[in-house]
Amino acid sequence: METVVDLEIPDHEPVLVLNGLLKTDTISRVVVSQSVGAFSNLDPSFVHDATVSLFQDNEFIGYMQIDSSEQIYFNYINSDGFFDSIPTYYYKNNHIPEKGSTYRITVDHTDFPSISAETYVPNDIILYDLDIDTTSNEDLISFSFSFDDNPLLQNYYGLELYANCSKTWDDEYGYQYEEYFSGYAEFLSNDPSFPGGIPFEGYTFSGDNVVFTDALFNGQQKIINLDVETYLEFKDCDTVIITFSNFSDDTYSYFNSLGDHRDKGELGLFGGEVIPVYSNVENGLGVLISTREQKLFLKP
Repeated sequence: METVVDLEIPDHEPVLVLNGLLKTDTISRVVVSQSVGAFSNLDPSFVHDATVSLFQDNEFIGYMQIDSSEQIYFNYINSDGFFDSIPTYYYKNNHIPEKGSTYRITVDHTDFPSISAETYVPNDIILYDLDIDTTSNEDLISFSFSFDDNPLLQNYYGLELYANCSKTWDDEYGYQYEEYFSGYAEFLSNDPSFPGGIPFEGYTFSGDNVVFTDALFNGQQKIINLDVETYLEFKDCDTVIITFSNFSDDTYSYFNSLGDHRDKGELGLFGGEVIPVYSNVENGLGVLISTREQKLFLKP
């Protein structure tokens, strides 16, 4: 026996989609596109003629203009079920977001309802007890530092380690050799707050960046320990920088919902659970989030 059910699916009314991450070390930039229905054969597209306005603490900063010199690509699954991409561009304003400020972005277009989104850029977090160990293990450079987590907020944090190092030496025959490294360095850790897996060579995490939550240390002192395997010594480096990021509340909500959506929303034998991804865009879709980046200059 076969049962056929006719579903009346309401037409999708396209809305504007705003996506952006405001950072305190670069100019303000966002992407504006338009939505398509879940059962539509149309593909999402970049909106190139919107009026995008930037506000800081309710004061108008200026308009955001398209930068056609920097093309980026948005990846998605098309109506045929294949991976595809569409070219997009940033709307930019030369204003660099400031810590402790609230930013609002509005988008107006004649064909869509106006949308707006707001995010608060976090203040600095005091980092202390910085230690660099170059003697305990000749194959490792170990870094550690501490900070106090705010018990009133749910926080996301991020870490990156940048280094510029080189050394030159002569072998026994008088030939000169040079070793050189410049870029984001891979670090190792057993921190339980870092996303990890099966321990490899004694570590549960390895990578050149990490994002983690305060779920295991909310309101407490947090000690971060990182090890770097290197053929270069710390004295060979002229630049070593740890970038520590503190994300906004919006970012926490977004990443949490995105993780739940990926973990629980996948279709399986018994179907998936509908998990909406967090959005703080009024009258539209997308998300506007922010982060405060602090740099620990270990060298110079």
